[in-house]
Amino acid sequence: MTSPDTSVAPTPLVEADWTNPTSVSKTVLTTHIWSAPTLTRDSKIHDRAFEALRDLGADYVRFLPWFTHPTLSVPALEAPTASGTSWDFSRLDPFVEDVVTASEGRPIVADFATIPGWMLTKPSEHTNDPDVIHWEYENPSGLRDETLAEVADYFFRIASWYIAGGFTDENGVRHESGHSYRFAYWEVLCEPDWNLKLSPETYTRLYDAVVERLRPLDPEMRFVGLSLSHVHHDPEYFWYFLDPANHKPGIPLDAFSYHFYATPEIINPFSPEGNAGEETWTTTFFAQTDAFLDQVRFIDSIRRRLSPNTKTFLNEIGTYLADLMNPNPQIPDWYWALSGSVHAYLWARCVELGVDLVGIAEFMDYPSMIPGVTLVDWDTGEPNARYQVTKLLIDHFGPGDTHVQARAGYPQFIDARVFVQAVITENGERRVLIINKGAHEVSLDLGGATGTLSYVDVNTGANPPVSEAVAGEGIILGPHATAVFTHAS
Repeated sequence: MTSPDTSVAPTPLVEADWTNPTSVSKTVLTTHIWSAPTLTRDSKIHDRAFEALRDLGADYVRFLPWFTHPTLSVPALEAPTASGTSWDFSRLDPFVEDVVTASEGRPIVADFATIPGWMLTKPSEHTNDPDVIHWEYENPSGLRDETLAEVADYFFRIASWYIAGGFTDENGVRHESGHSYRFAYWEVLCEPDWNLKLSPETYTRLYDAVVERLRPLDPEMRFVGLSLSHVHHDPEYFWYFLDPANHKPGIPLDAFSYHFYATPEIINPFSPEGNAGEETWTTTFFAQTDAFLDQVRFIDSIRRRLSPNTKTFLNEIGTYLADLMNPNPQIPDWYWALSGSVHAYLWARCVELGVDLVGIAEFMDYPSMIPGVTLVDWDTGEPNARYQVTKLLIDHFGPGDTHVQARAGYPQFIDARVFVQAVITENGERRVLIINKGAHEVSLDLGGATGTLSYVDVNTGANPPVSEAVAGEGIILGPHATAVFTHAS
């Protein structure tokens, strides 16, 4: 046996055992889009942004009218009186229509998540300016109607407007919409454990009340529960909600969801001063992601024990900047490729764990509204590197892929700088996902394989993935690269 030359660093070999299948993917990759003022029809970026949403080609895009902008997300801003109601869908309808149009018949998840402030024990205030951010619109004072019927009726009327052509309001007046949309899923609230701070028991009662009211509108529509924030994953929410004994008879537990955002050390969310340096972001993001995967395994053990037929939706994942509330953020160009590589890695690991849906957050954000998670530029609507990574994955992988054993490096010493995942697609193509988890180039030996390498990295920037022919030579992955190698037929 010849000893290796230890005077130079070896080039890791990427190997896949195409005869040894390990699992079949069932994971859908998608995104979510909220009612951002930058996406209204009079916005300069509206047309380009929705064109990008269409071109992404994602199934199960989640539409989320979000509480921070109630004038755009809440169609009944004032409590009803004997003289009338405030129902007005003129600002919400264009969002729904544009999301449906961009989806081109693909399934959609509806999450009309915001409870009107006047339904809270401590009513929240708001302005009529759609650009003003209202972080305090939701508060933990509790719901004024402890029976929860008021909230359930509110969501029933919204669902009726979009699904059944209209509804009758609190005063008996009929409102006609003419809509007959169909949603694959309806998610009940978003992050109720955060601002509203609903207990597991109260949330479960509310879920049951809403589902009970909405089910007759479309028997084919399914429901998503929990939608827990990334702030903490209190196991009690999962233990309580996923136990059928805690629900009314006949209430379905079709799916449940929760979120994750890798976060640098944040001391000052409004400017870079005082926060951990940019040089820490890469290792912090990947370390947090690996730790979160243990939570995913634990949560799935609860699901398998209590409600094994319920699907798991990890429908918001991304990375935060340290100064996430900065109105004038200074974001390094390489950040977008780094963030894309992190969500590509988490998606790939979730595929291995059998997660049913992974949603990349968020299609649109902008300064003061957590800009580091946007997929498109807030000034132009053009896709960024996070979008390009997402599209690269959607275009090359999907449910039905057969996974096989793969690695980079020596069998006992896997190269920790890269992540490798190999699949055989439903049409028989052999593809290898390769992610550079670091800020430096990595050389790899493909064992003489020929084919096409498509990739996004710090050098491709916001441009579409670059594709290059590989004719048996090795490859060099750029910093923060997400790459797909497709073997020649």
